Amino acid sequence: MKIKFLGGAEEVGRLGIKMTEGENRFLVDYGVIPEKPPEYPLPPEKVDGIFLTHSHLDHAGSLPVYFQKYAANFYATLMTANSVRPMLNDSIKVASLEGYPQPFSKDDISLLYNSFQNLEYGDEHNIGDFSVTGYSAGHIPGSTMWHFQNSESVLVTGDLYTRQTNLLDGAKPVKADTLIMESTYAGRDHEDRQAVIQRLRSRVMEVVESGGKVIFPTFAMGRTQELIMILDKLDLNISVDGMGNLISEIYLETPGFLRSQNEFRRALGRVRKVRGPRHRERALEESDIIITTSGMMDGGPVLGYVEQLLEDTSSAIFLTGYQVENTNGRSLMENGSIDIAGVNVKPKTKIEFFDLSAHAGHSDLVKFVKSVDPSTVILCHGDSREELLPDLSEYRVILPLNGREFDL
Repeated sequence: MKIKFLGGAEEVGRLGIKMTEGENRFLVDYGVIPEKPPEYPLPPEKVDGIFLTHSHLDHAGSLPVYFQKYAANFYATLMTANSVRPMLNDSIKVASLEGYPQPFSKDDISLLYNSFQNLEYGDEHNIGDFSVTGYSAGHIPGSTMWHFQNSESVLVTGDLYTRQTNLLDGAKPVKADTLIMESTYAGRDHEDRQAVIQRLRSRVMEVVESGGKVIFPTFAMGRTQELIMILDKLDLNISVDGMGNLISEIYLETPGFLRSQNEFRRALGRVRKVRGPRHRERALEESDIIITTSGMMDGGPVLGYVEQLLEDTSSAIFLTGYQVENTNGRSLMENGSIDIAGVNVKPKTKIEFFDLSAHAGHSDLVKFVKSVDPSTVILCHGDSREELLPDLSEYRVILPLNGREFDL
């Protein structure tokens, strides 16, 4: 088998993995790096099947580009297919607003969906000389590890999380000869998740009881819904703004992927959905908590809320996810400042970070490798992959580079 990374080898984002063996050619993911301007993977190459691990844009944001030149079956879980479509459509809108050329159109997105093939977890599907099976990756609802099997086997994790959250059970190891694994948090472990949740709830109550409000700049996919469930027990007034509302509806309408559909439905029923600009002033007046896109504060409703609270020392901005370099979120964490309508400002609100990452930390990555027990490990989707090498010394480890094909 030959493997070539079209992106995402030595970096976080724009993952694209081409796998070739004889007449069999597969592509796993084809994403972007959401910087300004966005960074795209290498040009697409002809394959027979495209397997999407999940619907975040760093794994899916370039998929429609493929269909401008080639045709192939597109494989994903139903949850991933349902939730990636609004993300792709929104990326066209964002590119237009920010003045960046968008490499695909809504017609290209339609071509992608015309080729969709639904694969459910645990179902074996024969493609060419391979049987392909999907397993939950524990990252967000619908996220999938793909297991390719002929005389030998390859497991591709996509983004991986092995511990239980409010939304999902963690990923379980699947035996394979070769493991292609993300390494986003190589060299770093997360604080205990339950301790983070307890601290977050406590800080929210302190802010609200002092007369302030809490703004959560949040990813629409997965993190918005996790926060809704985490904050449900506080009995506070919570508003949700942005695309997270649409994704929550998709989660309800696509059963079989959440730990508890009923618990999520109940928690969602307690929040107020903000339906456009006219409702935002009311949300700001009446809510204790506002969960809103975008997660990295580079656009969306969040900037309007922050602008209204710039001088409010009682209120807070709580970040819960990874902030890419050169984004407002990263600037807020490092410098305490953000850009609003071209003006650099320093909010007087409290600013705190709570690690609710849905990526496995260093120790869990090592544990996962040892449970899969492959002969070869290929580390990708990380900028500090070398940190894992001392703990994987008994394995053959490959650190691929973008654009350089190699034999497995």
